[in-house]
Amino acid sequence: MTRNVKKQTKLIRQGISIYKTDSSQYWYARIWVNNENKYYVRSTKESARVDAINSLEEIVKKLNESNTIGGVPKNRYFSHFCDLLNKQQKSMSGKTRSSRFAYDDEKIINRKIDGIKEYFGNREVGSIKTYDIRDYLSVLDENRKKPLSGSSKKKHTTIIAKILKVAYEKDVIDKLPIIPNVSIKDNPRPSFNDEEYSLLLKTTRDEISKGSSVRGVIISEEFYYFIVFMTNSFLRPTESEVFAVKFEDIKVKDNPKTLEIRVDGKTGFRTASTMPNAVDFYNRLIELRPDYKTEDFLFFNDYPNRTTAIKNFNRIFNHILGVAGLKTTKEGTPRTAYALRHYALQTRLIKSKGKVNIFNLAKNAGTSVEQLERFYLKNIELNEELVRNLQTF
Repeated sequence: MTRNVKKQTKLIRQGISIYKTDSSQYWYARIWVNNENKYYVRSTKESARVDAINSLEEIVKKLNESNTIGGVPKNRYFSHFCDLLNKQQKSMSGKTRSSRFAYDDEKIINRKIDGIKEYFGNREVGSIKTYDIRDYLSVLDENRKKPLSGSSKKKHTTIIAKILKVAYEKDVIDKLPIIPNVSIKDNPRPSFNDEEYSLLLKTTRDEISKGSSVRGVIISEEFYYFIVFMTNSFLRPTESEVFAVKFEDIKVKDNPKTLEIRVDGKTGFRTASTMPNAVDFYNRLIELRPDYKTEDFLFFNDYPNRTTAIKNFNRIFNHILGVAGLKTTKEGTPRTAYALRHYALQTRLIKSKGKVNIFNLAKNAGTSVEQLERFYLKNIELNEELVRNLQTF
């Protein structure tokens, strides 16, 4: 391992020196700031000592012009780069990325009390080290009765890394600190087995026949077709995916039999292809709504406010789960509408008997192979047919 030996020159003048380490080809300037009682370090971008000394005057001049010596300028505060990241991601939202791309990060950045900007905002961006980030993760736990989950902490560190990367790309910092690793415990995705799913469908049909309602909303056939459409399309039950789909977003294909759906989802724009049964359910929906318009929503068009449509569906779905005794898995994990998507992915992986290309499945579902491996493939055992498919050329 190469030793990180510091080769320091004598003082160029009081409070200013240059040094070089084995890990970099460049000389660095070390400048003492009296009223802040600390040093600032800047790269000279020079590999020769003489050239590095010659560049010192320019470095000091720039620091004085920006009022850094004796104070931190606003464009070196961490908060400045938070704003730059927010601006950058807003310009991508709804275009190359999903409409919520900027919103989700901005919410964590601007959270009061222990948000990223609240904690780091008034600090000079170059002063933030690995220990500071680790300390911030401890503060997140101290402010809560129950420690923040590993996956939530991972979101925070990912955003911090993106903010620091903006500062690096702006040539304000010379290197990025190591981002602390956060251990994440994978929880099994709540889903259904085939018997439970059949019971869910039967209970739904029974409730429709009875004319049951939840908070005045009648459980109609449309609700049933929503469930079977979900388990044949791999879409997320969110405002940006299945609840955003309109008739104009769908193309019916015959060879192979599928629906091609244009989706602006969590991971950006994609074209999702469905299972063949989804085409039949789509045609049934058209029979229910023969006077539909292309700009109408595919499901629950009577509720133009999609937040209301989601709430109504979730209440009815929870009611059905309760009647069927399916509110939780055998492990005690609560089921939500996401269980329909999870069932769709697990069923495809299992019933394909190893023939499905998991890269294509991940791309079609707007997720990653890593997610499929961590949450869906982990507990699938290899039987004889799976082994044969594994060995097939």
